[in-house]
Amino acid sequence: MSKIEWNPRKSAHIDFLEKRIVELHKEIFDDALFVATNHDANFKGLLDKRRDQINTKIALHNKYKRRLNLLNL
Repeated sequence: MSKIEWNPRKSAHIDFLEKRIVELHKEIFDDALFVATNHDANFKGLLDKRRDQINTKIALHNKYKRRLNLLNL
């Protein structure tokens, strides 16, 4: 038996990370689609803010994915 079965806290953390990774992936895709389709001058400040949010979400996605890989060893 794996250690995950014996440690419910670790199992819950893995479930949380998997769920959060999927949510972040969807949010990144939605924001990127918004930035790609709206290139009006009126949205300049909003697009820059969205790009910063996308970069932050990508960094979180990579961080959570690394943690999940380490927990699944």
